Amino acid sequence: LVYNILYKKYFGNPSNVRDLADGRPGGATSNGLSPFDDITRKYAEQYGFDWRLITAQMYQESRFDPQARSFAGASGLLQVMPRTAKFMGFAKVQEPEVGIHAGIKYLDWVRNRFDPELPFNERMWFTLAAYNAGHGHVEDARRLARQQGMDGDRWFDNSEKAMLLLSKKQYAGKARHGYVRGTEPVAYVRDIRERYRAYVEISSKRLPELGSAADPVAPSTTVPEGIRAAAR
Repeated sequence: LVYNILYKKYFGNPSNVRDLADGRPGGATSNGLSPFDDITRKYAEQYGFDWRLITAQMYQESRFDPQARSFAGASGLLQVMPRTAKFMGFAKVQEPEVGIHAGIKYLDWVRNRFDPELPFNERMWFTLAAYNAGHGHVEDARRLARQQGMDGDRWFDNSEKAMLLLSKKQYAGKARHGYVRGTEPVAYVRDIRERYRAYVEISSKRLPELGSAADPVAPSTTVPEGIRAAAR
């Protein structure tokens, strides 16, 4: 079931596959990656993020629609919850600059909750997972990964597998933060990684330099066998 859900998410929409193949992922045009590139660059630089990663996340969250609103009440380009916006000192997050600044500032706050000794890339993937599912659930997944003999300091093919297990009663019941719909953060991070690397390719025509937020390992084009096994 989990494999089918993820497969449909990645490859079920022919236009998404075609856009990636044509080098035009996620709303990118000949004029830039999004209508908000200048604002995104400004705040990404201020908080130490690759602006293309933020743009990939923005497309994932809102499809570049500043008026987007989720059923849970999150709004703006980076889908910030009202309580989070207030905590970060922002209002009117549906205004593009406010919404982008609020989302990036919150992403930075989430990142700072993880050990700075984590490898740069891994800390970024954990941060994105926590932005989606919450820090507590990510830490539960890391602990469970270690209990299952996996590397709790790595997201892909390790902690993400444990995140899927937390959708099952026998694992969720023992977790500090309980049940989480694990398919959501797993697909969220993978989608952003795929789109980010495509954005890097079309914006610079080269792979990111070492030390950027990109995963140095080429993105997989299929859901790993380990994830399928974890879902059985």
